[in-house]
Amino acid sequence: MSRTILVELCSAIVPWLVLVWCLQRMVRLLKRQLRGGALLIVAGAAAAAVMLVPVQGLIVARWVAGVNTNFSVPLTAMLALLVYERVFERATLSEHEWNTAWGFGAIGGLVLYPMALGLSSFDPYEWGWPFSPLFVVIAVLTAWLIWRGNRFGILLLLAAAAFQFRLLESTNYWDYLLDPVYSLVAIGWFASRLVSTRSSLTKRYSKTLPRNISTI
Repeated sequence: MSRTILVELCSAIVPWLVLVWCLQRMVRLLKRQLRGGALLIVAGAAAAAVMLVPVQGLIVARWVAGVNTNFSVPLTAMLALLVYERVFERATLSEHEWNTAWGFGAIGGLVLYPMALGLSSFDPYEWGWPFSPLFVVIAVLTAWLIWRGNRFGILLLLAAAAFQFRLLESTNYWDYLLDPVYSLVAIGWFASRLVSTRSSLTKRYSKTLPRNISTI
């Protein structure tokens, strides 16, 4: 298999997984009887059919790749784990490990993208090409997470392996670790958690006050 075909397949995995996950959710909301492997086969085939629909001379998969060619390895693995959980109805990562995954995407995105877009004279994106402190930091973080039993470290290890085999179109290590979609979703997830926590604390606090006292 040529590298071009392999790269195109890798770029189509994330949108395919998103469609599969959405279809799994839809079936569950509709309370249909499809479950497990049967649901995965049906949802996977339907998602593949959608990805192959031609639009103005290009299939949907290529349109998605034109918007975001390089979906990061952690995002791809996380989506695959979500689909797996729907199929086998068992947890893959603990809540702490999911928090680590979202935290990596949010913090990494807030550090990388504003500076890469010119917010600072220093562009950390340049560290993704030659051997640089980025490789050392990620290697240490990966080893530490694995040593601590945090399985998000395995996802970072997969990103390093994918970089060695150049499975994405990009040759920059950052693109194997992060992508804008991953970072935006992670930031949104943390923001929703913050709002939810604040709302919960406000309700709990309001119960301790007389009814005529405002909590604002």
